[in-house]
Amino acid sequence: MHRRTHRHALTLVECVGVLTSLTTLAIVGGLGRVAQSPRDRMHQCASRLNTVHKGMVLFAQDFDGSFPKPAKISAETAAANPQSGNSSANVFSYMIFNTYYAPVTVICPDEPSPNVAEKKDYRYGTPDDKNWNDEWKWDPAFSADFTQPGANVSYAMLALVGERVEKEWADSLNRNFAVFADRGPRDGAFDADSLTLKRHGQATDWTGNVMFNDLHVEVYTWQADHPKAFTVRDDNIFRSDDAEKGADIWLGVFGPTTEKTTTAYWD
Repeated sequence: MHRRTHRHALTLVECVGVLTSLTTLAIVGGLGRVAQSPRDRMHQCASRLNTVHKGMVLFAQDFDGSFPKPAKISAETAAANPQSGNSSANVFSYMIFNTYYAPVTVICPDEPSPNVAEKKDYRYGTPDDKNWNDEWKWDPAFSADFTQPGANVSYAMLALVGERVEKEWADSLNRNFAVFADRGPRDGAFDADSLTLKRHGQATDWTGNVMFNDLHVEVYTWQADHPKAFTVRDDNIFRSDDAEKGADIWLGVFGPTTEKTTTAYWD
């Protein structure tokens, strides 16, 4: 036996109905993204920080336990970036180039600065890139300078200067030492004009994720009148304050960086 089927074209009314349904679904989906709660965005931000740190640990497994130091990996590429040496731009760009994570990973979903955005034109040195310099080991145009438009990094990292580098810029598994975090205000002091207070909630406090070297994240909230704001394990993590030898946590977004000096960016 053969089943006979009958096909008919959609009427104009049916077409309008289908298009209306699809449009409604698209709007609802869009509203769902817009209405994503601050808590959800914070969790997503923490997840990206975790991915960043896991990339470092994976790198360390092949390099004697150390995290990457761009100036040592390729002095030529590190110098080609205006934020030269062991800067935040070079560290994150090296990791992206070597596919430990994607450019979007270093962008917080709650990024408050209009100067910061995902680098969608990241250059991987493909054969069709005629202007690529074969000496480059990562894209030197990647920027962390959010004082200017065109920055591509949301997160603070450890300042790669001084003895903290040898002690903690490695898979030390130290649960008391922070190596990454959401950005904080200048020198770990409250500033009502700092954009960092507009992330993850109220502008009257700082709420953010802090990533420790044993791969756990803690969420902190500091009010303006907190007696020890931005202090973790008795150390202000956004200020260089010469703590115990090699134990000073100094997190920020850093420009040109040598073994002894660096430039911190603040907003």
